[in-house]
Amino acid sequence: MSTETGTDTVYAPDMAWEPALDFPGTAETKILRDDGPGQARTAFISLHAGGHVTPHAHLGTVQHYVVEGEYESEGTIYAAGTYRRLPPHANVPEMTTQNGVTVLMIYDPVC
Repeated sequence: MSTETGTDTVYAPDMAWEPALDFPGTAETKILRDDGPGQARTAFISLHAGGHVTPHAHLGTVQHYVVEGEYESEGTIYAAGTYRRLPPHANVPEMTTQNGVTVLMIYDPVC
């Protein structure tokens, strides 16, 4: 929902999970903001138990905040409450989850 002040407001719990078709793994998403290709994007990504993300790279900075659950990447566990910032052009290694994970992902615009 948008207001006259240009503020966007959504209530994420009421949003339906949708297949994350452009995601490098099998996941579901709730897209909170999408300004178009190469622009800002904010979304929840949910991986079910046993899920994984295949190695990939991003052109711009991507921020991860683990909302619930945990995932593992290169032997490190990223549990609920963990924040990560991946710099532009970072190679993202495989990510796996044994019990499921929900991550808030914020994609900065590509400069």
